[in-house]
Amino acid sequence: MYFIVCALSAEAKPLISALSLRRDTTVCPYDTFFSEDSSSVLVISGMGTIAAASATTYLLTRFGFKKEEDFFINFGSCAGAAPGLHLVNKIHDEVTGRDFYPDMLYDLSSCGLPASSEKALVTVSKVVSSLEDPSLLYEMEASAIFQAAARFVPPHRMIFLKYVSDSGTDDPKKITAALLTEWAEKHVAEVVSVLDHLKDISEESNPIDEDLFLGTALALRLSETMRYELHQLFEYAATEGIDMEKILSDLEKEGRIPASSKRDGKEVLDVIRQRLI
Repeated sequence: MYFIVCALSAEAKPLISALSLRRDTTVCPYDTFFSEDSSSVLVISGMGTIAAASATTYLLTRFGFKKEEDFFINFGSCAGAAPGLHLVNKIHDEVTGRDFYPDMLYDLSSCGLPASSEKALVTVSKVVSSLEDPSLLYEMEASAIFQAAARFVPPHRMIFLKYVSDSGTDDPKKITAALLTEWAEKHVAEVVSVLDHLKDISEESNPIDEDLFLGTALALRLSETMRYELHQLFEYAATEGIDMEKILSDLEKEGRIPASSKRDGKEVLDVIRQRLI
């Protein structure tokens, strides 16, 4: 199932149409739309971090996100210098100074999102009048969405897709609902292509070597959270046809497995991730 959050109805309108979503007519705190086959559900959060975090939590708790099957998507507009649709690989919160990283485990180049489309993004508290750093994207919800979703969704199941609507404006009224919808319409085919690609990944997932996984988790002294991360890396390796056993064997020869502490185990986990990607 795809769990989708959009800040504004103008941004969501083309996607609602493309996915043939129907409005939930029951009493809901947020405008909610879903497909008849229950493959997709979309919520419109409203602008700002508080609204975005609340809507994300509502969506994921009401419909029950399944970590092994579902994907979480945030789609919307942003300010930036490079036009087009971008895949967000880092989110910086301007207010708190914290950084968040969706795991970039999936190759989406076939969906029109090559590596060159990846961008870092800054979540700001108000509409920017100009771009402090032209290499970055700017918007008002992503950091809150990531933090709220992270309680339910592993980072590699989060996809943040942002299309550039402007390069900053001193008059937000110039960015009309009609313009946001027009720009979203230009990229909706790419978004649908991403969803189809993620569906294929889920359907083609291969079983992992559970004995090897359990032995590795014990050897690395991993916490429950880190065990889950390791399991996702095993699944990724199986899907991509990567020889995880060789990677682990090499680390053992290097003297990094077994780990002498949880801290060392976490470092080895990071190395495994780097060698896979």
